[in-house]
Amino acid sequence: MDKEQIARQLASMKGLSGSGNILSYLVEKIEGLVATMEPGDFVRSKTGSVSAVPVAADVWYLHYHENLLQGYFSPGPDFLHYNYSDYLESNFDFLSRLTGLKPLKVLTDLEALEIEEGFGSIIPSQYENNGMYWVNTLAFELWNTGIGMRYASNGPVNFIPNDYAGYIAFPVGQLGVMEVISILQETALSGYQFSAVDGNPLYLPKAAPEITDEEKPSLQSTPEMFPDMKDSNGNKIADQNYSFGRHIVESAYVIKDKCEYPASNMTAYTDVAPKKWMRYWVHKNDTMPVPGEFIGILTRPVSCPPHVWWFQESSPFLYAGNWVETNQLTSGIITAITTEEDRTDGGIGCLYTVKVQGCTIQVEATDFFEYHVGDRVAIIKTDREKATESFAWHDQARLKETDEGTKKANLLIAPFTFYKAI
Repeated sequence: MDKEQIARQLASMKGLSGSGNILSYLVEKIEGLVATMEPGDFVRSKTGSVSAVPVAADVWYLHYHENLLQGYFSPGPDFLHYNYSDYLESNFDFLSRLTGLKPLKVLTDLEALEIEEGFGSIIPSQYENNGMYWVNTLAFELWNTGIGMRYASNGPVNFIPNDYAGYIAFPVGQLGVMEVISILQETALSGYQFSAVDGNPLYLPKAAPEITDEEKPSLQSTPEMFPDMKDSNGNKIADQNYSFGRHIVESAYVIKDKCEYPASNMTAYTDVAPKKWMRYWVHKNDTMPVPGEFIGILTRPVSCPPHVWWFQESSPFLYAGNWVETNQLTSGIITAITTEEDRTDGGIGCLYTVKVQGCTIQVEATDFFEYHVGDRVAIIKTDREKATESFAWHDQARLKETDEGTKKANLLIAPFTFYKAI
């Protein structure tokens, strides 16, 4: 086998899990070979090594866009240098079930980084201090029967528009970089039981699932230049396609069902060029999203051949996300209850403290139905008119730190749930 043949092997397998061992075997068959096949690829027959140092397109996930986390702060801090650790711990606490899962860290201040003399590399401690948590804002659009979408696209294979009720969308770069891209659904991670229908077999409760070792992220307590090639228990990875959630990319290839790539541009979003858009289409029979829950995008870069990922903390990591609501509905988790006799505002009935969009607010109920701490409750937005067009991510009001602990007169808890069993 000559160099051109190995180059073709690299091109066909580059970025796919397990290719390192195969290519190493092939390289060993050529005595004395040391060659650079293309920018970033290096092969050496004596050691059987195959390396893939990234070119610019390989680290597209470091090219950041609108940060969902900054939307909580008003007026916002210097969001390019703000440490969101405390906010993540208190407002994204449901992620704790995936122990150690962290958001993407990006470089927002390249000039502050120091370069090691003689090596031309960034000092890891400098990156750790300079890297900022970043969750790219997930775009979404949802619509009712008889209302079309505002941001049309061709859709997935065999697309019939009337069969779908919405989509989520996020910007991605070239394929072959991410071994797995998956959708994290908050209620699929933490479960829920709407109190209004406890024991009613016609509705779908969701128990919190057992998280398997294969679904847990692999962690680096001291972030390193390369991702782990081990699972959450420190064992060699048997299944390279591990990741929690609904997989839409595996083995670095798009799973076509309900997924469209590249999709049309989202003209109301910050320019994401040179990235393209990926959309996951929500079928009208789907039970996702539960209005008000967090929907995230987990991405896990390839680990073999070695892939420089710039000191991330977990594999996969949270790349994008949003609290996905509808025009008139959202939901939240009750964290405390003030009974009528304990209220100081003269109100009737219980006043409920509810975590919505990760923000703790106070909400009245429509009636005297009894709710409990820990219940996910449906919430009506009383200030929204009947929908005449689709509801998109930029139509959504964000709760902010100034809303913490305040009573919201435009929100009401109602005794109903979502997704009747078929």
